[in-house]
Amino acid sequence: MNRQAIIFDMDGVIVDTEFLDFQIQKEFINNLNGTQVTDETLDYSVLVGRSYDDLYRTMQTFIKQQYSLVELKELFQHFNAKRYCQLDYPSLFRKDIVSILQKAKQQERLLAVASSSEHAHILEVLEACGIVDYFDVIYSGEFVKESKPHPEIYLNTLTKLGVLPEQAIAIEDSPHGIRAAKGAGIQTIAFEETRMNIDQSEADYLGGNMIEIRGIIDEHFGNMNN
Repeated sequence: MNRQAIIFDMDGVIVDTEFLDFQIQKEFINNLNGTQVTDETLDYSVLVGRSYDDLYRTMQTFIKQQYSLVELKELFQHFNAKRYCQLDYPSLFRKDIVSILQKAKQQERLLAVASSSEHAHILEVLEACGIVDYFDVIYSGEFVKESKPHPEIYLNTLTKLGVLPEQAIAIEDSPHGIRAAKGAGIQTIAFEETRMNIDQSEADYLGGNMIEIRGIIDEHFGNMNN
């Protein structure tokens, strides 16, 4: 069945920033604690794919000293900004996505981004990668009360697109994102993450790169070569 809409997560799908985010978050926690938190003691899946407010609440559980959410937010934003100001988003851009975007527009399929990141940051990344104009809807976790894994961000994106869940595909990577898309009733392709031990088993399909993901779309959701 041809799907009328393709909805992309951004971090970890469009740009390869999810692993970097985890490294920055781990470094931040280590700096505040004055000790080393290892990948074994800090579960990647509890941090990634959340809104920033949820991220700060989760970080509190790993930090020995008591900080208010306001204090933690201020500290992390300063720390994160120093790391991210050095980022070259085009170098992290998964360029093979462009063939999916171009063909989708030729076939008059709708395209959206549904990301937990702040709206201004989403626009910054998409503009840096030269693809912002492909998307009909750009929806941020800032716009919802409940962040991923709650399905609200996907339900609202579907409403903005004017399509039903069965008319859309989601491309995600984190367990929270996959669960959010599935909770909205959308069949989901996971961009496979092999560098960290995260559970992507709830996704309907798994693709190791954008070429494989396009092949999954061709096989199961309507041929993009027509």
